[in-house]
Amino acid sequence: MSKSREQHCKNEAWVIDGPLPRDRMTPASQASPSWLQHLEERVIAGGDFWRLAEELRHEKTQSEDPAKIAAQAIPFVDIVYEMLRIAIRTGALATGTPLIEAEIGDALAVSRTPVREAMQRLSADGLLSRRKRGWEVRKLDLVQIRESYEVRMALEGFATAQAAIRASEEEVASIVAATTARSELDFDNISDRLTSNRELHGLIFAASGNERLVSAIRKNMQYYFAHRFAQFVSREEAALFQQQHEAIADAIAVRDPAEAELIARQHVKSTYLAFEKFYKLL
Repeated sequence: MSKSREQHCKNEAWVIDGPLPRDRMTPASQASPSWLQHLEERVIAGGDFWRLAEELRHEKTQSEDPAKIAAQAIPFVDIVYEMLRIAIRTGALATGTPLIEAEIGDALAVSRTPVREAMQRLSADGLLSRRKRGWEVRKLDLVQIRESYEVRMALEGFATAQAAIRASEEEVASIVAATTARSELDFDNISDRLTSNRELHGLIFAASGNERLVSAIRKNMQYYFAHRFAQFVSREEAALFQQQHEAIADAIAVRDPAEAELIARQHVKSTYLAFEKFYKLL
């Protein structure tokens, strides 16, 4: 790779799209039960958050061994936090939506104490803001969103480079296979597109071999609006994203970290520009 391209890679402020795996997360996320992952996947696919939350909570209490549930010892505040974070991140709770602690507690069948603590954590994350009575989902301006994407550029670009260095042969094969599988998807099947995108980027980030890095990436991915954004993306943009995915997979396969990071940043810029157009229509 030429020095000019390396310098270009360093100077450009680009970002990368894509959701994360749930199998290599920080301790707090590792504690999240599988039904939360299931909830997120179904909400991303376009399901109604509150109906699905009730269904999955019922499924959990009816189908799992009570001793197993007790052994997991997942604090209510963590469950409420994760559920609301999912709802906000996927757009199920739109920006500006008012949230009342008592109403949230009733909807999720928990007391107000864990709801209050969860909302305070979400406020610290920048997802909620105080109002006269309760909270509301915070609306970020485009500058804040761009800043978030720039952080993703730094974290995810580095993770992609590390994957080119550290990935096992099995991980490389999985990344290549996942990339190839994406090329065969029906453009109109948004659920499949989102799932495959999630899996591909998850494989790449996990292959970085750095769980703290993966945790930091996930922490920064607060606003995604996955399903609505995927509906907005044009066929031409989707084709470009796939070309970039293939170039990233190729760079990882030949163990070229500089090239992998550069293409990831190009992919990021393309994604941000598409998201910028989408955001202006919200």
